[in-house]
Amino acid sequence: MDGETVFLFFAAGMALCFGLANGILFLLKKNSTAKTTGTVTSVWTTLPERTKFRNAKWASVSYKVNGKTCQSQNRIQVPMAAQIGTPVTVRYDRRRPEKLYSFSTLRIAVSLLVAAVCLAAAVFHLA
Repeated sequence: MDGETVFLFFAAGMALCFGLANGILFLLKKNSTAKTTGTVTSVWTTLPERTKFRNAKWASVSYKVNGKTCQSQNRIQVPMAAQIGTPVTVRYDRRRPEKLYSFSTLRIAVSLLVAAVCLAAAVFHLA
């Protein structure tokens, strides 16, 4: 086996583990969480905001649960266009409403797709 094939098997394994772990956590937590719409109250970017490439925006969110206003204890990733006051859909823990979850079925699907492509490339020597 050459170095590229080993790398592809490694990448497939990592992507598969990531996708499965997120999928399992999503299924385990699905019944103990709920969705609501919140409002961005503060934002933070990993790089200067004018940098769009490889940058991420994280936000604290205010939202209502059973008539009570909650402020998130943790930040969630939001689109780069989000500003203070932007409405966002959030998933919170029903027992601890101030805790947000950032499960993404798209992230799970993409990681499993990456694993499948890397595995196919390694097995059929497409690299």
